[in-house]
Amino acid sequence: MSSEIFDYLEQQIAGTGPYVDIVDKVPGITVDESYRVMLGFARHRIAKGDRLIGYKAAYTSKAMQKANGMDEPIIGCLMRSGLWDEAETIRLKPGIHTIVEPEIAVLLSRDLAGPGLSTFDVLGAVEGVMPAIEIADWSVGGKTRSRQMGIAIHKSTGGIVVGGPICSLKGIDLRTEGAVIRLNGEPRGSGTGVEALGDPLAVVAAIANLLGRFDARLEAGMVIMTGSLVQAIPVAPGDDIHVEFTRLGSVRARFA
Repeated sequence: MSSEIFDYLEQQIAGTGPYVDIVDKVPGITVDESYRVMLGFARHRIAKGDRLIGYKAAYTSKAMQKANGMDEPIIGCLMRSGLWDEAETIRLKPGIHTIVEPEIAVLLSRDLAGPGLSTFDVLGAVEGVMPAIEIADWSVGGKTRSRQMGIAIHKSTGGIVVGGPICSLKGIDLRTEGAVIRLNGEPRGSGTGVEALGDPLAVVAAIANLLGRFDARLEAGMVIMTGSLVQAIPVAPGDDIHVEFTRLGSVRARFA
């Protein structure tokens, strides 16, 4: 895979030039080919000093699938450069539409390699769970991305904020874990873990199974973002996002 495609993707993420979708750049590109581009792009960024710290899933809820014309989830890489501390103020990129989503993050204690994994297999590989917010660069210049483009750069853009402390799964059914998201103090939505493929742990299994198709795996120490529990909320400079979970605690993100 040539470095030209990765240079092009970096330019698209930065929003430094006109938006060009990958289906126009690489006519006929398939979904599987887009996943190979995504994984290659992660290796490209690692070679430049970044680090792969986990994976994310999108469109794990029926509401998000319906809102975005998707019939199944997609996944993407989570890079260290996209991990924000709660105390930091996140600067939004001019001309790029940014959204936030409340999610349950899962920390792994051992490797998981698909295919064929179930929620039961995931249970023994979980170190703990945490409250989290995803910050996603949704579009550049108001353009809508193709599914292939979304996969190729999915979750290489934006970032996450993870709250703490890490909670044990003991006594917690993630399917009934609730979350309320507030924008500048005003409630903007609520949902429960069941919105994420019926169980956030099922999302972890689905990611591992999909990665198995491309000779990749989830590794011990990785953070897995399991998908939004509510419809995404757009943010602007000056906004404050606060998410409170039933038992996992809370997490906050501030923007400038």
